[in-house]
Amino acid sequence: MQITKDMLIMDALALDSGLVPVMQSHGLNCFGCPSSRGKSLEMAAASHGVDIEQLVTDMNAHLSAS
Repeated sequence: MQITKDMLIMDALALDSGLVPVMQSHGLNCFGCPSSRGKSLEMAAASHGVDIEQLVTDMNAHLSAS
């Protein structure tokens, strides 16, 4: 499975909890926020000024290395 920018945060983290540090390295701590259940990675990235393409690339790199 691959991460996509329209994937919900909680759905992405359900694939691999090791994605938390990847998100944190981009300045996203949304995994603890109640709204993360209904917020896409793209929405979170936009609200925090994060480059969504780089985030998705890094998250998928983590998954492929696991």
